[in-house]
Amino acid sequence: MKKNAQCTIMAQGFGQMKRLLGFAAVLIFSAGIFAATLKDAQDRLSAIEEFKSGILSSSPSGFFSDEEMDALNLLYQVLEGDEYTVNSLNGEMQFSIGEYSLVETKWPTEIQAFFFGGKISYERSVDIMYSDAMEKKYVPEPQMTEYQRRDYEYYINDYETRIRSGEKFFYAELTFKLTHWHGASEYRFEPAALKIYKNSKRPQAIITIDETQSKDFFTFAEEKEFRTEKQIERNSARIKKLLKDENKNASTEKAKKKDIIFTEQKGRRAFYVSAETSTDNIDFSSTDIASYSLDNMYGTLTLGLGKFIFAGISAGIDLPSLNENVPVYSFGGIFGLNLNLGTHIRPYGQTSVYARTDDHVVFKTGAGIDFKLGKFMLNLEYSYNWSNNVNASVKDEETEKFGSYTAGIGLTW
Repeated sequence: MKKNAQCTIMAQGFGQMKRLLGFAAVLIFSAGIFAATLKDAQDRLSAIEEFKSGILSSSPSGFFSDEEMDALNLLYQVLEGDEYTVNSLNGEMQFSIGEYSLVETKWPTEIQAFFFGGKISYERSVDIMYSDAMEKKYVPEPQMTEYQRRDYEYYINDYETRIRSGEKFFYAELTFKLTHWHGASEYRFEPAALKIYKNSKRPQAIITIDETQSKDFFTFAEEKEFRTEKQIERNSARIKKLLKDENKNASTEKAKKKDIIFTEQKGRRAFYVSAETSTDNIDFSSTDIASYSLDNMYGTLTLGLGKFIFAGISAGIDLPSLNENVPVYSFGGIFGLNLNLGTHIRPYGQTSVYARTDDHVVFKTGAGIDFKLGKFMLNLEYSYNWSNNVNASVKDEETEKFGSYTAGIGLTW
């Protein structure tokens, strides 16, 4: 009689397991067909716990077999494979909007939500700027035309009226993922992005905030260990690999952001005209700008040699020599290194040598910076100079040392 009762219990257990496996199959095949919601997340978590309880009720050892663990892992995959969406339109999140600030040109908002029976709380303050709401640049009031002022006042009054009347003119939407973690019923809550929508004829996100760095953990149900030591080790190895992959991806993203600093890194390519003034105060002790006068005008062409190197040629004229009706010309070569910092700033260092028609050779070493606006370029440079007379008939002439400042304008590509 006792044996028959055990067989009946086992038969019932296998029947329940079969039913739960069928339910799991439905979940697996239906996943991804529709956008997953908070309710889907809760239903899947509940299904997992029911599945575990159903198998444990018929397990004489109190542990899962490897085959049963494989079936449970399919449910975990369904849970982890989707991204869930929750928004303030249906009351799943509280979204309060403060009054519009004329001074700061924004609507302050507060977002608050509690998920999975209050085990996860989410809070965020977001400012909806007028420029975000209108999807165009805000023009300061003193600079507004009469038409722009009327337009501004109309939309502020209209939006305020609609918001205060209870219309959900703006709403918040959060997407998140869930991952089974170390404990038997422990999960990681991973927000992905928070979006603020303007609920017009075609609702569209006007603000998107990356939330991937915010992670939290919760236990969905009472912890009942059902795994063997070997199965726990496998799960720990899975999480270790997951964290390693996340760190690797984070490093890759960090490297990408770093690469943005060196946008389109290449050797300096430019053609520009510059004016130079010289000073004997190479220690920068003189601040009398009025005492400086223009000494040379140059036309310079540089071409990149790889990512960081450039070389070029330059030709100039000595301006004081024009007053003596004996123009002195300079012809030189340039070699240097440069770095692109973003799309607008390009510092560089270079050395150059010039042969002048007054029998002098001038060596220069210095640093400069290009300010780029598209293909247009402004240039500032400082150089330390050595000048020697190579005329053999001139005896015992000392090397002249001086500093020079250069400002230029031209094109870059």
